[in-house]
Amino acid sequence: MMSGSRRLLYCIGIAGLVGMLALGGCSTKSVVSMTSGTEVAPAKVETGPSKPSGEARAKADTGVGGPPTGFSKSPKDEAVKGPPTMVAKADEAEIAARRAREAAQKQLADIYFAFDKWALTTEGKKNLTQSAEALKQVSNLKLLIEGHCDERGSREYNLVLGEKRAKETERFLLGLGIRNAVAVTSYGKERPVCTEHEESCYWKNRRAHLVLEGAK
Repeated sequence: MMSGSRRLLYCIGIAGLVGMLALGGCSTKSVVSMTSGTEVAPAKVETGPSKPSGEARAKADTGVGGPPTGFSKSPKDEAVKGPPTMVAKADEAEIAARRAREAAQKQLADIYFAFDKWALTTEGKKNLTQSAEALKQVSNLKLLIEGHCDERGSREYNLVLGEKRAKETERFLLGLGIRNAVAVTSYGKERPVCTEHEESCYWKNRRAHLVLEGAK
């Protein structure tokens, strides 16, 4: 039989052992003590693969903070190409219009007149008929008809005579059905194409000259 004193010591030892076990179990619970004295539970630890933050995802999408995307590792293999060179449609239209204008201008022959006359000759009417066909192909262009004279007669007289020649040419062309806007002017004897004092030269100066707007 155990004596009373031994029994007391035995009970005290058992109680101490139980207390130590209890304190050890409580120590497994982590508690963060703040300076204010409040307790804050520790952050939850995820065991799975970590997810990138919003900023990290933005950098990954835009390439900021990392190597540029869309390029090969060798810069020599990367050819920076610009847009193909193209002629604007407006430029193409202008080129086509200029070519048509120049082609039509070449078909417009000068009309020659007899001395001190403004009536059209048979040859003049034939040439105007051919010119009318060319003008119908460029009916959107304005036509200028210049009246010219040889050097004989006064400046004032030749200005009037040149105007009559230009207007007679206009009347005949309109009668052939051209739709071009037409303007007439007279230079009299101020712009001769020949300066020799002989009839063959005078004949070249007595003329109506047809010029398309913008033509050379």
